Amino acid sequence: MTVFIRTVIIYVILTITMRIMGKRQLGELDVSELVITILLSEIATTPITNPDRSVIEALVPIATLVSLEVLSSLLILKVPFFKTVLSSKPAVIIKRGDIDFKMMKKVRISLEELVSQVRQNGIYDLSEVDYAILEENGKMSVIPKNIHRQPDKADMNIKCVDDGIMHIVISDGCVNSHSLSLLKKDRAWLERKVQKLKVPIKEVFCMTVDDAGGIFVQLRSGKQIRG
Repeated sequence: MTVFIRTVIIYVILTITMRIMGKRQLGELDVSELVITILLSEIATTPITNPDRSVIEALVPIATLVSLEVLSSLLILKVPFFKTVLSSKPAVIIKRGDIDFKMMKKVRISLEELVSQVRQNGIYDLSEVDYAILEENGKMSVIPKNIHRQPDKADMNIKCVDDGIMHIVISDGCVNSHSLSLLKKDRAWLERKVQKLKVPIKEVFCMTVDDAGGIFVQLRSGKQIRG
């Protein structure tokens, strides 16, 4: 029971910690963020696996690491010098179609790795690449030459309505107030829309509204409605 309680406490502490450190922690990590994450995991396991160590002993170093990470992030944003010292820079591997072999050696990336990264970006011939940039998070951005880029609707003079993104306003019978606020709508507006369907909100499995006002509804019965 003691181990269970300790685990729950550490879980709550780490969840709050990761929220404080920002959502980017959950996805693309740079070097300092990766180090912090590894240290946090090591520190957090100590009071769980060792009954002689108190949870407070883990809380102090966790709070210290979080403070350092938040402080370094603020310094990178506010002070150019710290950005230069603490933050890595994107490395241009291919520029205007020419491969920079010196840069490849500097960032320690082989030709095979370069070709693999280019393929993962949907390009299968290096001669089609205009720019290849190794970003700060370790991912590579690959930009094809104009002649090899897929034409878009503007290139083909096709007019279309910019619908924006969709927002889930009802999920499994529950109203999403946050999405309504993003749409600058209220519950009364939503209820009027649902009333037109002649079904209660609890019977709506999914309802989305895009920025242009387009509505999609799927009822629990499986019926779909667009408006």
